[in-house]
Amino acid sequence: MRAFSASLPGEGGVQRRRAFFHLAALLFLTLCLAPNIAHAAPTSLTPALEALWFEGEGLTQWRTFDAAGQQIDGALFHHPAIAPGAVLPGSEQVPLGSLWKLLVYLWLVETGHPAPDYVCTGARGNSAAARARREEESYCCDPGQGIDRDTALVRSCAPFFAPQRLGIKADEWREFWGNGGRFNAVGKIADLAAMKPETQVTPLELLAVLTSESFGAVASKNQQAREQAANVLLARAFGANHGTETIRHFGGRLRVKTFSWFKPDGSRYGGGAGWLSDGTPIWFAGEGTGQQVMARYAKTLAAVADEAMGDDFVAQAAFTSAGCVKVRLFARYPLTRVEKAGGATARAGTLRGRHVAVFDNKVTLPFTANGELTLTLETGKPRIVARLGLDDYVARVLDREADARETEAARALSVVVRAYLLNEASMEGNCFVIDDSSRAQRVSPNPPSAAARAVASFTSGLTLAGSPVGYHTDTAGENRMAWKAAVAASRAGQPWDNILRQAFPKADLVAMHDPSGVNCAPFTAAETWLAAAAPRWQRILERQLPGFEAPPPPQICRLAQGRRGRPFSEQERNRIHIGSLKSAEDRITLAHEYLHLGLAHHPSGHDETLVEAWARKLIGEIHEHP
Repeated sequence: MRAFSASLPGEGGVQRRRAFFHLAALLFLTLCLAPNIAHAAPTSLTPALEALWFEGEGLTQWRTFDAAGQQIDGALFHHPAIAPGAVLPGSEQVPLGSLWKLLVYLWLVETGHPAPDYVCTGARGNSAAARARREEESYCCDPGQGIDRDTALVRSCAPFFAPQRLGIKADEWREFWGNGGRFNAVGKIADLAAMKPETQVTPLELLAVLTSESFGAVASKNQQAREQAANVLLARAFGANHGTETIRHFGGRLRVKTFSWFKPDGSRYGGGAGWLSDGTPIWFAGEGTGQQVMARYAKTLAAVADEAMGDDFVAQAAFTSAGCVKVRLFARYPLTRVEKAGGATARAGTLRGRHVAVFDNKVTLPFTANGELTLTLETGKPRIVARLGLDDYVARVLDREADARETEAARALSVVVRAYLLNEASMEGNCFVIDDSSRAQRVSPNPPSAAARAVASFTSGLTLAGSPVGYHTDTAGENRMAWKAAVAASRAGQPWDNILRQAFPKADLVAMHDPSGVNCAPFTAAETWLAAAAPRWQRILERQLPGFEAPPPPQICRLAQGRRGRPFSEQERNRIHIGSLKSAEDRITLAHEYLHLGLAHHPSGHDETLVEAWARKLIGEIHEHP
C-alpha cells in the first residue's frame, strides 16, 4: 500500500514486484498486441465514463465504461515509451473546470505563500457583476463571514483562489509548474492566466502534476501539499450532497476535487481528479456534473479503486498508515518480564521478532514485533508501548475485539473504533495516547491480519460526529453498537453505513480532517510572540537539528476545552492549539508544538524526548517574554 506518509510509488519490495509485473505486461502488450497501446475490448460504443490512474514507474492505466458501468475498453501504457505524436488515451483536450482551484491550493501549500481568509461581501445591486459575485460567494460563506484555505477547497470557493487576490505572479507560477520546474508541466497548466474553468488540458497533464514522479520529471521533495489536499478533499468527496451510495461504495478511499463544465454542444461534462487513499493519482469524467458522475457510477468507480489500489497492503509484513497512536499495551495486566525467542529476557529498547510476555499471574502470551513496540523498565517493572499508524491501530483493535472477516459489520466497527479514539484519547505532541484495556479498546500486540488491514484501509479517514460512541459484544444501547447485532445485520445483507446509522441515529459520518471539524479561537498574542521568535530559532535549528524545515507561520488557536486541556498541533493545517502564554512552561509548550510542525516529514518528529529537549533549549537561549 502506498501510504501518503511515505513516498509515492517506487519504494520497497512490494513496489518493485508490482513494477516488474507491469513492465512485463507492457512488454507483452508492446510486442504482441499493438505498436503503441493494447486495448482490452475494442468497440465502437461511445463511452459514458472514462478513468485514468497512474500506476507508478511511468505506467498509466486507462478504462472506458458504458452507461451501465460495463467496461468497453482499456489499456496499460508507458508514457515516456510512446513515440512523439502517438494518439494516447487521456491525451484528448478536456475542460479544466474547477480543478484550477486544486492547482492553486497545491501551489499555496508547497510554496508557503500567504493565503489570507476571504471575506464574503454579499455584493449589492442587480448588475450582472453583482449577481455573478453573489452566485460565486454562495459556495463560500454568508455575507460578513470569512473562509480559510482548506474550507475554500472543500466548498470550491472560486473567489478565495483568485490568483490576483492572492498576489501570485505569473513567473513564479511558471517556474514552479513549467519546464525545468518541479513538475515539468507543459502547456496551459504552467500558464497562470489559464487558471479558469474553460481552459482545455489533457487528463495526462493533470495526472502528471498530481504525482511526484511526473512522468520522469524531477520529483517533488515535499509531499505535504498532496497529503493535505487529499485529507481535506475527503470531506468534499463524502459530503451529504453526494448521497449514501457514494459513501457506501468508496468508504474513505476517494479524495478528489470534482469539476463541471460544458462540452462544445452545451451539454454538461464533469468528473473528478485527485488521489486514492494510498496516494494513487486518479482522474475520471463523464456526462453530467462531477457530483452526478460520482453518484451515478459509484459502484464502477469503486471497482476502479479496487484495481488501482490492488492488494499490496495485504502482502506487506507491516501495515503502516498516517497518523500516530501511542498505546500502553497490557495496561491492566502487570508484566513480570518479556522473553525473546529461546527464553532469554529481553532488554529495554525496540522489539523485533518473536517474543513472549510473561504476566504476574503466570499467564504467557506470544507476540511478534516489527520495530513498532518499545520495552521500558519503570521502577523495575517492564512496560510495552506501541507506536502505530492510525489505521494500523484500528486494524489491531478489530483483530482483538471482533472478526474482520465479517466485512460489513467490521467496516462499521472500524469507524466506531476510530471515533472512540478521537473522542477519548489524550494527546502527547501529535500522537493520540490510549490504553490497551477493556475500559477503553483492547489492542492486539501482533501485526494485524490481512482482513483487518483491508477493512481499516476501506474506511480510512472516516469517523462519527454528533454523539458519543461505544460498542459491546452483545448488548446494544443508546450510542452503543452491539457487535453480534452488527454481524447479524451484515449477514442479512445490510451494508456497513446502514449498520452505523441504525446504531447511532444521532451521529453523522464525517471525514476526520473536515476543516470545520476543529474550531480555532485565534490566539493573537501567541502568534505575535512566535512570529518574533521563530526567525531566530530557525537559524539555530537549520544548522543543528537534522530534518527541520521551517514551516509557514502557523495559526495559533486558544486551546478548546474538549481536548482535555492538552496542547496539540494540526500538521495538515499548520495550526497549534495551546491554552496560555503566561509562563516559561507555556512558551516551552509553544516551542514544542512548533518543532513538531517543522519536523513533520522527518522521523525525529516522533521523538518526544528530543523535541522537548530542543524546546527547552530554544526558550533558554532566546529569553523572550510575551
